Amino acid sequence: MINEGKYIYCIIQENENRSFGSIGINNQEVNLVPFQDIAAVVSNTPIINFDRLDKTELTKYVAIHQKVNEEIMSAKGGSASGGKGYDLVPLTFGIIAPSSDEVSRILEKAYLQFKTALKNVTGKAEFAVQVWWDLKRVLEELARTDTEIQELKQETSSKGGLIGIPGKLRLGRLVHQKIEARKQEDIKDIHAILNTIACDATFNKLIDKEMIANFSFLMEKNKELELDEKMQELGKKYEGIIRFKYIGPMAAYSFCNINLSLGNFEIVNEARKLLGLGEEAAFAEIKNAYYTLSHQFHPDKYGGEQGTRASTVPRGPETAEKMKKIIKAYRILENYCQNCDEFMGKIDGQSYSFKEEDVKNSLMIR
Repeated sequence: MINEGKYIYCIIQENENRSFGSIGINNQEVNLVPFQDIAAVVSNTPIINFDRLDKTELTKYVAIHQKVNEEIMSAKGGSASGGKGYDLVPLTFGIIAPSSDEVSRILEKAYLQFKTALKNVTGKAEFAVQVWWDLKRVLEELARTDTEIQELKQETSSKGGLIGIPGKLRLGRLVHQKIEARKQEDIKDIHAILNTIACDATFNKLIDKEMIANFSFLMEKNKELELDEKMQELGKKYEGIIRFKYIGPMAAYSFCNINLSLGNFEIVNEARKLLGLGEEAAFAEIKNAYYTLSHQFHPDKYGGEQGTRASTVPRGPETAEKMKKIIKAYRILENYCQNCDEFMGKIDGQSYSFKEEDVKNSLMIR
């Protein structure tokens, strides 16, 4: 007998079962496994070792995984989105649970993570923006406009034979430095322009040697027209030098990092430690801790001169990553407190317990 399991595509906010038709892997029916007020979107599947599949077959399965999530995003329903489609937390490709009971256990174990991620993506979608350079055109432009390159090139060309070799090496290094500087300048400019309409952004792996940037932006779904306008502006600004491609809207794959190895208590405990809180805190204390750390680590603060007090905090990508962790920790504790209020009743100024037993009880008792 072939062992069967439940392939999990994504998590949505729903408390009743329903079918989305036979759109899953191997044309299986896609339906829901609810837990409290969220549900996993699943279909029956034989247990598959995806690591052993060849590239063609693996690509086929990945495409089905993404297609199902697209269908869920556009499916009628989704009360949280006013019936216009479901907001969803996409799961990593290839997660198969042995049974519906195990799916429920996953939902229970990572309930707070799923709730926080759903809140983060409500009304939003991911847009990928890919950027390619025409290196030949860039080199031509540098040779035409950069006086330092022109002067060194002229100096080198006036010397022949072995005498000219050091100059040629210096010219090669200079051109390389100028190209890298121009590349970073263009990437920074494109990111800054598009980031004005984004809620969050990530830098993804480059997929070929001509590509200079591969961004993902988390945006409000109603910003798509504005994104299209900005892409057209960028196309005109960099015409002949840079080629753009953007893809979306799609599920927020780059912004929903769910750690299924951590349970609700571990997530809450990690968050409260990051914010420097004890085992009990009122929501006002949580907010105060968040604002204090935000003021300290916000990346916008670090454009000043060395020697200032702010400069003791790491700058650049490290600071931005720290800030993201602080925001995530605050959202987790905010959702935890709201969950406590739902079944215990909200009391002004009350303290919330972060002890293991209390966290588990508050999240699981309904």
